[in-house]
Amino acid sequence: MAKTILIKVGTNVLTTQEGKLDHKQIENLASQIAQLQKTDYKVVLISSGAVGAGLELNDFKDVKSNTIRKQMLAAVGQNYLMQIYSKYFKTHGITTAQALLSRSDFSIREKYLNIKNALISLLDHNVVPIINENDVVSTEELSFSDNDILASYTAALIKADKFIILTIVDGLYDKDPSKKDAKLIEVVRKIDESTFGACGKSRSTLGLGGMKSKINAAQVATELGIETIVANGKAQNITDIVKGDFKGTTFVSKNKKKKSIYFWLLAGAEIKGYLTIDDGAAKAVKDRKSLLLVGVSSSKGIFKKGDTVEILDKKGVKIAVGITNLSSKILEKKLKLKQEEKKNQKEVVHCDNLKSFN
Repeated sequence: MAKTILIKVGTNVLTTQEGKLDHKQIENLASQIAQLQKTDYKVVLISSGAVGAGLELNDFKDVKSNTIRKQMLAAVGQNYLMQIYSKYFKTHGITTAQALLSRSDFSIREKYLNIKNALISLLDHNVVPIINENDVVSTEELSFSDNDILASYTAALIKADKFIILTIVDGLYDKDPSKKDAKLIEVVRKIDESTFGACGKSRSTLGLGGMKSKINAAQVATELGIETIVANGKAQNITDIVKGDFKGTTFVSKNKKKKSIYFWLLAGAEIKGYLTIDDGAAKAVKDRKSLLLVGVSSSKGIFKKGDTVEILDKKGVKIAVGITNLSSKILEKKLKLKQEEKKNQKEVVHCDNLKSFN
């Protein structure tokens, strides 16, 4: 059975030092993906670079609004970028498809399932979907923070077997990689505070993300059983990465089988509110039991019955996400009940609609 790989390639991998598109790099990327297809892999590509491509055509320096200028660059650049991809994939007899997605496409479940069905059908017909965020319609509030998160959500959407993030560093280091004594962390088995601490405040020069965003993306993917790899896209060959012969960082996945609803909860549903719970409830949630009213300490945000909420322990650490059975308005009223009265109330989040982080 063919395995599915999601590859995310960053802006700096696709551009030269001058900020222009590196056509040779794109040609090489298409060739590597073509090799994977020949060995019975299905590939989805999340590609940055639209804004950089737009700069080759028009810099729009006279536009005062940075947001509008970026949207204009993305609009003209995305078309140009796809032309280049199409040209190089065509030499290998491969058809490409473009999909521009926004955050709301994932948060609305009907849209989420429609995108999933379309992408799976394209893969079944050996088409390579090339995806980017729809910058023209995305607002700050309704956008992904960067393409790393878009990529992890898409990996979850298609239930990828492997998620590869190509950047311009070799992977996650134990300290700033510019320091001589910095050591590459080849394997991360558990993502915790020390993992984020190692990445410092690194950011991409042309793109939005840095190593922190890649760890966030890996956290979502590995929680859903998807192995995640961060490697240098200018130095490593994708086919070698798939074989396991590469220099980089592997984030080990949790190999437990997940319910389909979990994929949407962790990588799709928009968080509408937050519930803080006590220690007893936190233990119950981690043991995959329903969240009862008696264990809820406080509520934050405005949400309706059926909305998705994050569940926090008393230290403010996110321990789960779930679909609430109560609106925030009703929940606030019920939280004022006496403890004895709370015991006979309906569960706030049923265990079937709850995913904990263990």
